[in-house]
Amino acid sequence: MGITKNIQYKIKSFYRRNIVCEQFPMLTSISRKEWQEKKAIGIVFTLHHIKHKNPHGIPTNEDLIVSPKFLERTILKYKSQGFNFISLDELYDIITSDKEVIQPFITFTIDDGYKDNYSQALPVFEYHNVPFAIFVATDFIDHKAVLWWDILEGLISKNDSIVFKDQEYRCHSFNEKWDTFRIVRESILNFDQKNIEQALKESFSNYTIDWHEPVQRQAMSWEQVKAISQHPLCTIGGHTVSHLALNKLSDQDFRQEVADGVAKLQSATGKPIRHFAYPYGSPNEIGEREFKLISEFNFKTVFTAYGGCITEYNKRQLAHLPRVYLYER
Repeated sequence: MGITKNIQYKIKSFYRRNIVCEQFPMLTSISRKEWQEKKAIGIVFTLHHIKHKNPHGIPTNEDLIVSPKFLERTILKYKSQGFNFISLDELYDIITSDKEVIQPFITFTIDDGYKDNYSQALPVFEYHNVPFAIFVATDFIDHKAVLWWDILEGLISKNDSIVFKDQEYRCHSFNEKWDTFRIVRESILNFDQKNIEQALKESFSNYTIDWHEPVQRQAMSWEQVKAISQHPLCTIGGHTVSHLALNKLSDQDFRQEVADGVAKLQSATGKPIRHFAYPYGSPNEIGEREFKLISEFNFKTVFTAYGGCITEYNKRQLAHLPRVYLYER
């Protein structure tokens, strides 16, 4: 009997490692074997907008959008493959436990705090009884955030060229528009983050721009944040105040961004904030200093926006857990 159970255990463990790796079709046979040897146990997905996509939009922005129907198809797909859907608290329990994970899992996370998270995503998760988390940047909800990536896309889409920092960039063809977006985006991410709005105004001085119009139109209200935080399927996590590139901030400004965001969320929801995601979250915005500073806050889990699947090795990496973007092509 003991031998039979051991064989069943090994089969289930192999199935779990293999099916998690199968979610990454871009893997080579070598990298697939590497993930399997690292004992892949699940995936944490990153989302932003849940709404209908614009087929003519800039891919960098459109990649942050999935439609409600695609989200539902994704849930049904993983249900059919035997995945377990878990909350962030359940994920924390798994990765801090010595128990072997047999059933592969999925955790859905959404960044920033957009209105469609409430109007479009919640009904899908609720219908399928799937837990999810929203990492909220409080300036979004206060309608103070500058969604410069949306404004930049609007300028590029409507013009055959744009002027940025007194330099002209061509935007006639689709490829030119995309190239210009990427070049300007990289430059903006290197701005002085504490004075980014002023830097944007100076860099786009040829244009009259309402820099707060996109966030006023797209972000949740505090009433919606409070309401969704009370839903048993939803976890609210921290995402700073202003959604700045954290590696461009001083240690003191970093701590203030995180602490003030958490305090405001706790005050609004009446619940402790135990989980956090870095704004942007790529190696271009976070590194060892940020991992060290965030450990001062004693969050249960902290997430990047890269790195692949969750493995047994992540039990030692609670300050920079990996996530995977959920793309709809």
